Amino acid sequence: MTQKAVKARQSNMELLRIVAMLMIITLHYLDKGDVLGDFAATSTINQYLVWILEAFCYVAVNVYVLISGYFLVQSKFTFKKLFVLWAQVLFYSWLIAGIFFLGGWAGAEAKTLYELFFVVFPVTAGHYWFATIYILLFAVSPFLNAAVAKMSKGQHKACIAVLLVIFSLWNTILPFTIPVTDNEGMDIAWFVCIYLIAAYIRKYPECMKSKAYVYTLGYAGWSLLVFVAGIALLWIDGIVGKLGGYATNFYAYNSLPVLVASVCLFMAFLKIEIKGGRIGKCINLIAGATFGVYLIHEHRYIRYLWQQWLHVTDAVNEPWLLLHLLGSILAVFAVCTCIELVRKWLFGLITNRKWFNNIFSKFAKAEAKINGDAE
Repeated sequence: MTQKAVKARQSNMELLRIVAMLMIITLHYLDKGDVLGDFAATSTINQYLVWILEAFCYVAVNVYVLISGYFLVQSKFTFKKLFVLWAQVLFYSWLIAGIFFLGGWAGAEAKTLYELFFVVFPVTAGHYWFATIYILLFAVSPFLNAAVAKMSKGQHKACIAVLLVIFSLWNTILPFTIPVTDNEGMDIAWFVCIYLIAAYIRKYPECMKSKAYVYTLGYAGWSLLVFVAGIALLWIDGIVGKLGGYATNFYAYNSLPVLVASVCLFMAFLKIEIKGGRIGKCINLIAGATFGVYLIHEHRYIRYLWQQWLHVTDAVNEPWLLLHLLGSILAVFAVCTCIELVRKWLFGLITNRKWFNNIFSKFAKAEAKINGDAE
């Protein structure tokens, strides 16, 4: 494969990264903006539309992890990458909290020791659940890569199958049995499952036999099933009772329909070709800011506040709700992207220095052992 082809393919994945982050902002708009309401009470056109949109966007986290796993499986672990990633989380956690304290916008609750612990130690305290799990995944990725390299194709398939039965199928089919472990996909176990699926696709690309439109239809069909299954359960509940509580059970990152929809969308973008150097560079530039977009708009002090700034609740019952939603998520994405690009430039003034790289060059032997490169 030529260098040009590699870049085009990476641009496809970077575009998907942007789409996934827009979906994540949409989920936060709908949920934390109190737009969704009670699924069992769904009756208006707006209520049906937002729950359908929720179903179509629920693939976002899985897709983001699929992209990461797809590239990490053929990359090397470095302490520099881990440090910069951790520092990025610290930067926004401390900066935004500092602005709130200096501006006098931090309430009494924000000043409690409990809340301060989340802000000061955002990774270990789980200030951002996704960031914490993602960093853990990055830390264990070289060992997962070693396992992937040693496994045969059959073993790889079997490993994925067993993990999916435990962490997805069980909860999807028999949610009332209370699985041994289930955090709706918001845990390291599920991220490892997704990582291994991405690794399989990267290692055995021949598994992608269908065309992009087929995978796109698959994504749409399985996403719609998440909503339809909920409506069906409510209908059955009206007849036999005691099933209404499971109507939104498929609205989980580790539900089987959401997983299949995620993989379908991921494969659809793998099949797409993006031509044009400028377009690719623009996509890569914006996509490189997506993690920062998440860290800004999902900060503990503003994750429920920006919806108020945008007057989300005023649009809930209006016919222009979807227009307001689209404008809001684009505005949040644009503003946060600009801030993150400035942050990257500032960090680059340090991380691109020779003295900074010399510090981490001292860990080369340890990294070689971790990556299995040491003799």
